Formats: sequence, structure tokens, C-alpha cells
Amino acid sequence: MKDLERLSVNGNSMFGKLPEGMYELKKLKSLFLHDTAEANSPWLINDQEGFSGSLSSSVGRLKDLEYLLLNNNPITGEIPSDLGNCTKLKVLRLHRTELKGSMPREVCMLRDKDLNNENGVGVLYADCRPNNRTEEPRVQCDCCTDCCDYTTNVCVQDD
Repeated sequence: MKDLERLSVNGNSMFGKLPEGMYELKKLKSLFLHDTAEANSPWLINDQEGFSGSLSSSVGRLKDLEYLLLNNNPITGEIPSDLGNCTKLKVLRLHRTELKGSMPREVCMLRDKDLNNENGVGVLYADCRPNNRTEEPRVQCDCCTDCCDYTTNVCVQDD
């Protein structure tokens, strides 16, 4: 497992805490844990579906990480500044989660690297639009490429 470069369990009805062991996968380039909370699906067995817990500061150990998709999971807490150590990130999707607070400056600084390069492929999604225009956004972000409204599922390009 230590040589694993891609971990993809997206689209499965999974649940439980984010595994601490994933932060030890030093060669990991792609981590696809998105869309595991399928609350509207007819096969829903457990109303606690999706990965929960918080994103550990240990995520900064994943220096080769290019794709981190955690959207559509009940992940809580704040976005760790150590995520800025993942300098090869090209796609970061943190929308449709329970994450709150401000996007760390260290993550915003990645916009000048692959996260928003001249080819326009880098994207940074977060719940930074006002919820249904009635509530404050869950995440304060002035560097996101796309801001999403958690309530309406609408994401709007913010460049």
C-alpha cells in the first residue's frame, strides 16, 4: 500500500471517519473520496453515510497529491493550513461538506501554482456562496475558482 498513487472510492455509499492511515500514503497523487453521501438514493441503508470527522493537518504530508476530492461528505471542522504543503494540487473540491471557517492563506497561495495555472485546469471549489441567499457562506474564500451554495447545489465560477 505504501506505493499507492490513486485511491478512489467515490460514488459508493460509504461511511465512517476519514482514515488516518491515508495520510501515510506518501506517493498518493489522487484521492477521490467524493460523492459517498447519497442521502437521496433509494438504496440508502444508513442515514450516516459519507466520510465524517475532520480533515487532519497530516494531509500536508501528501506532497505529491494532485487531486483531492472530498465533496458531498459530512466532513466537519476547518480546512487545515497544512493543505498548502500539497504544492502539486491541481483540483481541490471541498464543497457540499460541513467544513467552515476561512480558506487558509497557504491554500490560497496554491492558486499561483497548478491549482489555477495558465491552462485553466486548476479548480478550487468550496461552499463560499451565501446559502440560498439567506445565510452566510460556510467558508470565507476570496481565492476559490468556484463558489458553491450548499443549499441549492449551485456552483458559480468566481474568477
